[in-house]
Amino acid sequence: MIKSAIIALVAVAAMGSVAAPAFAETGTTNESNHADGNYLNTDAVLARLHEQGVNATSVEHWGTLLRAFVVQADGSKVSQLFTPDTLKPVTL
Repeated sequence: MIKSAIIALVAVAAMGSVAAPAFAETGTTNESNHADGNYLNTDAVLARLHEQGVNATSVEHWGTLLRAFVVQADGSKVSQLFTPDTLKPVTL
């Protein structure tokens, strides 16, 4: 009886891990696909940038970095680069 329950749990867990990648590949309106197959949750990144005081309106992959379009105090828009993991500004 216990073996059957364990086998059933393992089967359910295995099916969930198979379904997750298929779901992730569909993407949503707030996700951006990158060439290496990674997705970018743009809403989450924008929220983190806003928390840091960056007035970003959109964000996208730019090579190994993230590029955000930022509204300046004078109303103009500029492109700024950030590291994907820490969202620290990058200058080239």
